[in-house]
Amino acid sequence: MTVDFRDYFWGEKNNGFDVLYHNMKYGLVASKELAEFLRERSNIEENNWKLVSKLAKQASSSCTQGTFGPLWVLLRTTAEKLATLHLQMVQKVSDLVKEVTKYADELHRKHKTVKEEEGSTLEVVQAIQSTSITLQKARDAFTQKGIELDKLRKESASPREVEKAEQKLKKAQDEYKVLIEKYGAIKEEFEKKMSLACKRFQEVEELHLKQMKDFLTTYAELADCNHDSVGQVHIEFKRQCLEMTVEKLLEQFVLNKYTGLEKPVEFTGVVEVESVADVVSASDAGKVSAPGTTSSNNQSSIKREGFLRSRRDKRKEKKGKKKKDSAQDNTSNKEEKSDTEEKEEPAKSKTPTPEVDDEGYCVRPKVETWDVDKGSSFYSSSDSDSDDEREKKIRVEIKPLSNGSGPMSASVDELRATVENLSLSPIGNMPPRRTAATANTHMKRSQSVSQQIGGKAIGDMTRAVNTTQSPTGSSASTPTGNHPYAPLQSPTPPITSANNKYADLGDIFAEVGEIKPNPLQKRQSSTPTSISSSIIPRPPSRKSEGGVRSPVPSQDGMEFRASGILLGSSRGPSPLTIGMADTIPLAIAFHEMIHSFFKGTDENKCQVKLCGDMMISFPAGIVTILTNNPSPAQLSFRLQHASNLECVLPNKQLLNVSSEPSSASSWEDSVYEFDMSALTKLLRRQSEENPSASYFNVDILKYQIKPKTGAESCPLQLVTYWKCEKNHTDLRIDYKYNSHAMHLPSPLLNLNIVVPVEGTVTNIHTRPTAAWVPDSHRALWKFTELSHHSERNGVGSLRARFEVADGPGDPTTIAAQFNCEGTTLSGIDFVLVGSGYRVSLVKRRFISGKYVCDGRHAEGKSRYSTPLNPDC
Repeated sequence: MTVDFRDYFWGEKNNGFDVLYHNMKYGLVASKELAEFLRERSNIEENNWKLVSKLAKQASSSCTQGTFGPLWVLLRTTAEKLATLHLQMVQKVSDLVKEVTKYADELHRKHKTVKEEEGSTLEVVQAIQSTSITLQKARDAFTQKGIELDKLRKESASPREVEKAEQKLKKAQDEYKVLIEKYGAIKEEFEKKMSLACKRFQEVEELHLKQMKDFLTTYAELADCNHDSVGQVHIEFKRQCLEMTVEKLLEQFVLNKYTGLEKPVEFTGVVEVESVADVVSASDAGKVSAPGTTSSNNQSSIKREGFLRSRRDKRKEKKGKKKKDSAQDNTSNKEEKSDTEEKEEPAKSKTPTPEVDDEGYCVRPKVETWDVDKGSSFYSSSDSDSDDEREKKIRVEIKPLSNGSGPMSASVDELRATVENLSLSPIGNMPPRRTAATANTHMKRSQSVSQQIGGKAIGDMTRAVNTTQSPTGSSASTPTGNHPYAPLQSPTPPITSANNKYADLGDIFAEVGEIKPNPLQKRQSSTPTSISSSIIPRPPSRKSEGGVRSPVPSQDGMEFRASGILLGSSRGPSPLTIGMADTIPLAIAFHEMIHSFFKGTDENKCQVKLCGDMMISFPAGIVTILTNNPSPAQLSFRLQHASNLECVLPNKQLLNVSSEPSSASSWEDSVYEFDMSALTKLLRRQSEENPSASYFNVDILKYQIKPKTGAESCPLQLVTYWKCEKNHTDLRIDYKYNSHAMHLPSPLLNLNIVVPVEGTVTNIHTRPTAAWVPDSHRALWKFTELSHHSERNGVGSLRARFEVADGPGDPTTIAAQFNCEGTTLSGIDFVLVGSGYRVSLVKRRFISGKYVCDGRHAEGKSRYSTPLNPDC
């Protein structure tokens, strides 16, 4: 119903004009009061900005040096964002206040114009009001005179009195008639002007209310936008708090504050050097002596005395020599004698006394030819500093480039990176570090460089478990990708038992094949595409500690890097290498997959299949150890928490099982032993095919997990309800996060739910908002993560109405896709048996396979929807 002021502002007292005029004045008051209200809101936002800015300053002045430092930075950043939002709100509201104030001024001028233009109407209103009063009085007087005349006639008054009364009545009647005529003329003019005034006042009020409503709408939008922005800041803060785990905080602390990676060197004795002349004489002797090798298998048993000695004794010896005035020849003989006397008896039995020629130079003994042939051994590197060679004097030999017969196995980039990492420290007062020079003509100079670069293999194992799992038995890899689990995005095909226990699952698992041992002849090698710039150092390999496990968590872009210990004229920071006595670090990866088929609303009808595989990553340095060690330490392991496994298929080309399990409960009793010769051949072949690889991945075994009853094994439980009408199709998807399905509760990441819709969809309505892909006729919901920290503890519903042109359609099968990091569905673990190896990293994850839900109760043809690519 349309409101018209001309129908509501009349009345006996004719006060409509006064009411409308005062209402117009109240509009001006309302505009001024609204400006004052908004100004007060701006002051509130300004106070909030000041208080939150003060809070941000407090957070910035807090201690950021500890492990909690990144969280202080997060708090400060959040407070600064909130302060910025409040300041923006202040500015926007202040601009709105200016607009309202400007409008109030314009409205005041407009009211003055209306008052002036409606002046005549006001005069008519006043005239009709006065005329109405006068007319009423005349009417009352005329009535009174008539009553008096009737009274006199009834009382039979004298004719004179009756005549006077009649004259008065006639006079009152004439006055009354005049006023009636006057009122009629005024009334006609009043109605005309009042109608125009009502129309004008209504137009003014409509424009005023529209403008005021616009102001309020703008204010509401500002408040809503600010509220959403503040909520977004809080959501981002919560997300970053969840991402900033204890593990990540500790890693950032180590990255910023680490002081070194190598433990102090253990020194067991003293290597005595008479003077710099000994070094020079040894160097000269090396120049004139015949080529020979300084490392052999027999020298590994020599007792080392270290390369540090007491400087006090040396100073005393030098002072005693300066006081002597003997000839140069005698001095040389005494120095040689002194040097010989400094050796202990065990050393004499091991090292022959060098012969001295006529000029005082040492003549090196002849080297047997079979020693020369051993130049390619593990310790034949030109920069070798093995402990059993430190007892010898320093001999320097510069060989031409053509002497190095071995091919360069390191790439130019790796050599450049190695040279850039080398640094020269100042020459100290301690005796020079003794290094053994080898004159083997068959020595490969590139071997020392490759060992240095290969030292990074231990650090690179943090990304070994991230490499793409190929169907082959092993692969040689280097770090690739920046995403922490990007290489694992392509999962291995799921496994089934030999009896195909899940054959009754039908078409939904038809693509699942049988498990077969991976042949060793097929391998793949991946080439690094990019290396992450975020590098965190890790401790170097330690001595054997009785097989103690030391798992180290990993993040994206982490690698082990050893920093060298500068001692005197050391060669500077050298990459981490693996010695014969070091425990070899291993990285383990568990990768599992779950297939699920939800059918109807009965969870007992849910069909589930779970499978997984285990991979071990070996550092590149292990190839040299296994090659040169005739009896390497036996690598054995057993599975822990494996009672819920249904089937385990080891790689029989590499593993030997000590005892075949008689039941599923005895999987943990089986010990899996590596065939060390087969493992050595495999890793050596991988090293030859890809000499620049930092680590080698080997698929060890595959397993199948016993599902729980119904949908208890599903980390994401789904139920769908369809309603297909002629003009629209309604859908509701109920979902629930189930933390009991996994070993340790962890959020589901990158969750996508895809719904194909039959028919021509003209419009969609979804809650929460979903993306529509017209090419494939699918609706897509995307969630960053789903966990107990999500809304309603991870329980909710997805609703959608699809308006279709050619309905009704049929219910379809929806699909879900997600991944979960840091945990597994089975909960199994890897335990080493024996010594010589250690676990430096364990990576666990599982992903969804065919994860579908069908709302129809009966079996029928359904359209399976593969989850969309997140980029689409």
